[in-house]
Amino acid sequence: MSEQGDWVLIGLDENMARRQGIPARMPVPRGEFEGLADKGLSIDAARKWIKDFLTSSEPGKSGVWRKQNSTLVSQFEAFLDKTPVWERAQKAFGERDYEKAISALKRIVTMDPDDHAARLNLASAQANMGDHPAALKSFQAIRKTFQGDADYHVAVGQVHLAMQKKDAALDEMVLALEAKPDCQPALDAMVQLGVLVPIYENPRDAASLVYVRSDAVLDYLTGQWDAAPRDSAFYLEQLAYHERELRHDVALAAADRAVSGEGEGEGVERAHLARIAALRSLGRIDEALAAAEALVKTAPSSSGAWVELAKCLSQAGRGEEAPAAIERALESDPGDLAALSLRFWPSDPADIQKVNAAIPALAAFVAAHPDSAGARRSLARAELVAGRIDDALAGFAAAVALAPEDDDLRAEYWSELGKQQRYQEIIADAGRLSDLAKRDWKLRWNEAEAYAALGKNIEARAAFSAINFDESLHVDVRRRAKRAVKTMDETPPVVT
Repeated sequence: MSEQGDWVLIGLDENMARRQGIPARMPVPRGEFEGLADKGLSIDAARKWIKDFLTSSEPGKSGVWRKQNSTLVSQFEAFLDKTPVWERAQKAFGERDYEKAISALKRIVTMDPDDHAARLNLASAQANMGDHPAALKSFQAIRKTFQGDADYHVAVGQVHLAMQKKDAALDEMVLALEAKPDCQPALDAMVQLGVLVPIYENPRDAASLVYVRSDAVLDYLTGQWDAAPRDSAFYLEQLAYHERELRHDVALAAADRAVSGEGEGEGVERAHLARIAALRSLGRIDEALAAAEALVKTAPSSSGAWVELAKCLSQAGRGEEAPAAIERALESDPGDLAALSLRFWPSDPADIQKVNAAIPALAAFVAAHPDSAGARRSLARAELVAGRIDDALAGFAAAVALAPEDDDLRAEYWSELGKQQRYQEIIADAGRLSDLAKRDWKLRWNEAEAYAALGKNIEARAAFSAINFDESLHVDVRRRAKRAVKTMDETPPVVT
């Protein structure tokens, strides 16, 4: 540091100066010097001070001083000369005109090779243009300057990803996380690469999100589960969450723990069924079949147990025995959707011709079981596939009348009404429910979407917000509701 009258010439860290594209020595007004540590040095302030120093200070106006410090003066003048070129580059970036941005940034690099901020932006522009080899070369030229900067490593990693160099990309993301352990872009990239898996330790708590090695999810969760006493309800919730995420090994472990707990009734049956399904999904067919055969003996009235037995028999190469198990399932519950699907539906449920051919037999079954909401629901689904929309919606309405407390059924009905833009019918049906706030979130979601489609923003926003603030729901559902409110604020719905 040296004093020049009303000015102080300070020396900056050379690496930091290159990162910001500013001279390594900087004139600072004496009155600003003491507060510099707290305020920091902005580019705009640097430009103003350098300009004022060169044009107004005694040293800046002195030919002798300028001659003695010719290199520094040249750096100051080059820094000021870059200003309009930087403005062109920033404008081009804002307009996504990366070709113009590249042209301007190359000019800056020619004017000041030590402006690594320009080189960094040049690499970014080249990457956006799809010129990944050039971008990588530009990034590598400034690696020493930006080594240890999380954003830099993520940017380089993304270029490697675009070039299908996954190992190199992974190395960069690791460096980014070493520099900043919570670097979200790096975590997201590691998920994309299949190295990490995002896990909610508590599916209802956003703060419980952790990232776990994809090959160690079960080991990690086992350690978490063993850290404190857990009841069957906890493991049933874990089971449902990991089952949805297709983590069959974790679902199996949770089911095993739920089964061994002290719970009883539907929860234990759910755990047994999920355990068999997980074994099937993991290819452990013999174990799954043995478990299913044991379950139908201890719970012969469980339609789900017979359905699982039918699936296990089919996967075990004993498909000829499956129909008998399906019939037992339908004897126990004529409305079991899985059993109905196995009994009446074709293997490809989207095959319109085959589904249409199956409708008469399914309709006859419904006629034989007029009190079964599930059977009527399955027929309505088949009618939808066949394009018989009015029949299908009437069928859903009939099924809802048979099982008015079945929220999942009613939510499917409302969803189909929404697809046909029959929003007022959803609102009318919702108005007949006195306790909608306590019902399944899917009902509340359909109601909110209906309000939004009808242009009733206040009601829609209130409904989505209520879902967002419901701490009993999975965090992803709440986030979807929050995004829905934000989208409504940004783009008002159009009345249809």
